[in-house]
Amino acid sequence: MVEENLIGPCGLYCGWCPFYVVGSKEFTCKGCWAREKCEIRDCAKSKGLKLCTFCQDFPCLKLYGMYGQMDKFFDDMKKAFPKGIKKN
Repeated sequence: MVEENLIGPCGLYCGWCPFYVVGSKEFTCKGCWAREKCEIRDCAKSKGLKLCTFCQDFPCLKLYGMYGQMDKFFDDMKKAFPKGIKKN
């Protein structure tokens, strides 16, 4: 089941991310809507949107920038969880 509050405005689902599911010693995430700062979330929120998809500027440079760095995000996940995570 997908929890709507775990869908970020950018379209990513926080519920699949190991930093959300179990966290690491260095970083634990409570999801986009609970983070202190998120440029994309803050932009969507300022426009009264829950998903960037509905923005007249979609896709914008903020999204291109974020998705352009996904390889680094996946590399960080692989370093933090080299053997994956165990299901409880």
